[in-house]
Amino acid sequence: MMKEVNITWKPGAEFHEATTDLNAWYDFKAYGNIGFLTQEDLSLADSLGQWFFDNQKRIYAIVCDYVQQHYQELLEESEFLDVFDEEESYPTLVGEVTEADMRAGDIFKLMQVSAFVLLNPEKDTLGIIFECAWDEEHGFGLVIQGDEVIKQEGATVAYCECL
Repeated sequence: MMKEVNITWKPGAEFHEATTDLNAWYDFKAYGNIGFLTQEDLSLADSLGQWFFDNQKRIYAIVCDYVQQHYQELLEESEFLDVFDEEESYPTLVGEVTEADMRAGDIFKLMQVSAFVLLNPEKDTLGIIFECAWDEEHGFGLVIQGDEVIKQEGATVAYCECL
């Protein structure tokens, strides 16, 4: 269970941003402190946050299942393992990694959550932005609707307007 979280919203031109003091989300470390983003009206901010916290256990399980099922495919597509042809270990945004780390696929070591994009609670949809060891330039993003991942790409996919 997560501690009580203070979310402070700041209006923005395209996205409203919220800061928190969260430095982890279940077993995922945070990249900095976890943020929240939304394009919804800020008068809904409290209910958006409440929706997230009411649903986070289910969302966490979906993320873990999805990434673990697709990890090998993600790693192969990234061609990240090529760096170990010349290096024994490699510094990434989420820490130093070795080829053994990458092959082991411990997602809690290789990924850090950066932000949640609260897209549309009525449609049970949100995006999640991660920093990841295998793609520092683009990161990793998921869009979850209901109980399934409907999109996965670089971090910017989390801002998906695919609804």
